[in-house]
Amino acid sequence: MSKFSIAGLQLEAAHGNNLGTMEAEIELAVKRFPWLDMVVLAELNAFGSRTEHAQPLPGPAEQRFCETARRLGIWLLPGSLFERAGERIYNTAPVINPDGEVVARHRKQFPWLPYEQGVSAGEDFVVFDVPDIGRFGVSICYDMWFPETIRTLAWMGAEVILHPSLTSTIDRHAELAIVRSHAAINQCYFIDVNLAGPLGVGESCIAGPGGELIYQAGKGREIIPLTIDLNYVRDVRENGWHNLGQPLKSFRDSKLRFPPYLEGQASPALAALGPMKRAASRGGSP
Repeated sequence: MSKFSIAGLQLEAAHGNNLGTMEAEIELAVKRFPWLDMVVLAELNAFGSRTEHAQPLPGPAEQRFCETARRLGIWLLPGSLFERAGERIYNTAPVINPDGEVVARHRKQFPWLPYEQGVSAGEDFVVFDVPDIGRFGVSICYDMWFPETIRTLAWMGAEVILHPSLTSTIDRHAELAIVRSHAAINQCYFIDVNLAGPLGVGESCIAGPGGELIYQAGKGREIIPLTIDLNYVRDVRENGWHNLGQPLKSFRDSKLRFPPYLEGQASPALAALGPMKRAASRGGSP
C-alpha cells in the first residue's frame, strides 16, 4: 500500500480561541471526503500569533485535538500552538494518530527573528512513520528558509514534508518558490498549509518530488484534499524525475565537506552583517 490521502485546511482565523472553528472544519472535511487519512492545518491556527495563550503540552488544546482525531479515525496535524515549557515558550506542532495518541511534537527551529520575540528555538528534527505507508517529516514556516532543515529530514528518510505556515507578508511569492525547490532537491512531497485572513495571506502550496506544482490555493478559506503516492517518490529517488537527476544519491556519495559546518570555521562575511535587529526607520512620510 503506497497511497495516502491528505487534506490541507487553509482556514480563516483571528487572535483568540479558534478551537471550535477548527474542530468543525476538520469534521466537515472528513464528512465531505470520507476517504481522508490525514488532515493538516496551519501554523498557530489554534490561538493566533500572540504568546499569551501558550500552554503546556500535553495540555487542554492538544487533548481536544486528540479526541477529534480518535473520534474521526484520522491522522491529525492541527498546525502549531505556543507551548509553555518552564520559563520558555516554543512554537510546537503535535502529530496525532487515529487512536488519538501524540506520536511526535516538532518545535519550530527558526523563530522568525527579529519579529517573533520571546519564542525559543527547537533543536530536534522530527520524522514519524505511518505504518505500511511511509515516513513523514515536520517543519514549521520559517524553518524552510534554511535548506539544511529539510535536507536533514530527507536524510532521515522523510518522503513527505508536512509544513504548517503563517505568512502574512509580501514575500509569500518567495516561499512558493522555496516549497517547489525543496520538493525537487529532496525528491519528496512538500505540503505547505498557510493560514488565510485576517492573519495570513493563504496561497497554500503542494509540490511533488520533481518540484512540480500540484496545487496552489487562493487567498481565502479552502479545503485541499489530495491523494499522494509514496511509490512515486521512491521511483523518483531511485531513477530520477523522468529519469533525470538523482540528487539524493549524489549527496549520499559525495566526499565534500562543507566549510560552514566544520568545527571552528567562521565567516567574516556573515560576521560583518552585524547583530540581529529590526530595520531602522528610513524617515519620510508614513
